[in-house]
Order: sequence, then structure tokens, then C-alpha cells
Amino acid sequence: MPPIPEMPVNPDSARRWAEHWIAAWNARDVEAVLALFADECRFRSPKAATLTGRGTVSGKAALRDYWTRAVAAISHLHFELESAHWDGHSRTLLIRYLARLGGPAVIAAEVFDFAPDGRVLRGTALYGAAAD
Repeated sequence: MPPIPEMPVNPDSARRWAEHWIAAWNARDVEAVLALFADECRFRSPKAATLTGRGTVSGKAALRDYWTRAVAAISHLHFELESAHWDGHSRTLLIRYLARLGGPAVIAAEVFDFAPDGRVLRGTALYGAAAD
């Protein structure tokens, strides 16, 4: 994987950060994804609720365990970036993408709130309707 990108500060760097995140997932490289997150991160996901019994995963160690188990359970994983939107005032990045996780593609989005050090402090995964 290329070096960890800096926290986004404008539309171009938001796109580069999102491309890095997508590439890490497409490589099924959980450690590369985790490198983007703060140790004290919190991550909310409907998929986490089905795998761990909780919709929120707290801390990098718990997130590593969840994502490692999730990736092992998925036969095919491919994300395709559609857009990245940065709000510098709130240090929030919204990534919209198509997710193919062993079935039909779905529209998905992730919202990331960044700590001052440039790592993700909070993340939320949102999964939607089947893609056309």
C-alpha cells in the first residue's frame, strides 16, 4: 500500500484519501484500513451489529477483530468509489461508493470524523438499496 494519506483538507485530498481507503479494502488489507484510524476510534455499522451483537465497535483492537472476521466471511469484496465530500469546518469526510460483497452491488456511504492528528476518530457505515 502507498503511504498513509494526510487528513483531507480540500476536495482533491479528500478524493486521494478515499481512493486509498477503497484500495486498502479492495486488497482486503485490514491493517492498511486500521492505520487510518485513531486508537480510541468508534465505528458504527449495521453489519457490525449482525456479526458482533453491537452496532458500535469501540477501539482499534475491537475494530481489528470485527473487520478481520467480516473479511474472512466474505467470498468477494470490491468497492468502487463514486464520490468524496470534505467539510473542513467539522473535519468530516463522506465517501459514496458501490459495494459488492458477495452479492448484488449496493449503494453505500461512510462518514468519517477526523481527530486533529489526522486519524479517524468516528466512522459510520451506511448501506442502501441495490445499485442499478
